[in-house]
Amino acid sequence: MRIKYKQPYWVKFQWDLSNHHENQYVTEFNKTQNDVFLNFLHEESYSITCNFRIRNNYKTDKICMVYGKPGKNMGLSYNMESGVLAFEFWTEGHDDDNHIFHFVPFNFVDRKDVEEGITITVTRDKDKFTLYKNFEKVNIAKFKRNLIDDYKESGLFMGCSNPGTGTPEHRYYGEMDLNYFNIIEGSLSIEEIKDVYETKVEKVLEKGCYDKILCLYDFESINNLGIVYDESKNTNFLERVPDEFILE
Repeated sequence: MRIKYKQPYWVKFQWDLSNHHENQYVTEFNKTQNDVFLNFLHEESYSITCNFRIRNNYKTDKICMVYGKPGKNMGLSYNMESGVLAFEFWTEGHDDDNHIFHFVPFNFVDRKDVEEGITITVTRDKDKFTLYKNFEKVNIAKFKRNLIDDYKESGLFMGCSNPGTGTPEHRYYGEMDLNYFNIIEGSLSIEEIKDVYETKVEKVLEKGCYDKILCLYDFESINNLGIVYDESKNTNFLERVPDEFILE
C-alpha cells in the first residue's frame, strides 16, 4: 500500500464489528481507543516486523519515519541524504532533563535495499533491542532504564512520527510502499517471527503464537473508507490520520 507524503496512518483504536459481519463496505464503525498501543513499547518483550520500500523519487522530508511515536523522536527512521536506516528511541535518565538518546543504525543496509524493498524486525528482550535485516541480526542496543513516558501518550503512526508537532523537521513525513506490518507481544525467536511473516494470513491463526499477535496487516483487505483490516484477532485496524491532526 502506498502511503502518500503528509497522509500518514495510525493504529490506536479497537473496532467493533458486531454489526458488520463479513461486510467490509460500510460507512461507519464504532471504535474505542486501545490503550495497549499507548503502553506496549514499555513491555519487557515484543517484536515489530515490517516490509517497506522508499524509492529515490518519492517525496519525503530529509528524514522520514516508516513508523514512529510522538514525543522525543522514536521509531524506524530513514535519512534520504545519507541513506542510513536506524531505530531511534529515548530512555529515562536520572531526571527529566537527562534523558538518553539512542540511535541504532541497521548495519549492512544500503540505499539499494530500501529502494528495492526490505524486511526489518526490531525485537525487545528486557534491556536490549535487537535489529534484523531480512531476519538476519545486524545490530543490538542495550539500555539501563525504560523508554520515556512520552511514548504512552499516543498510538503508533506510519508514514511519520509526529504530525501534530509545532517543529516541522520533527514530523518526519515520508512517501513509501508499506507491504507488511505486525507487532507480536512476548518473547519469540527470530525463526518463529520469520515463520509468522512467511505464513499466509489465513493460516496464521493456526500458529501457537496467534494470541500474542497485537496487529497484523498484509494490506490485502482495505475497505471503501481506506481502512486496513487487522488480520489478528484484535480488530486493531489501520486508518488514515484525520486532516485536523496533521500540520503542513
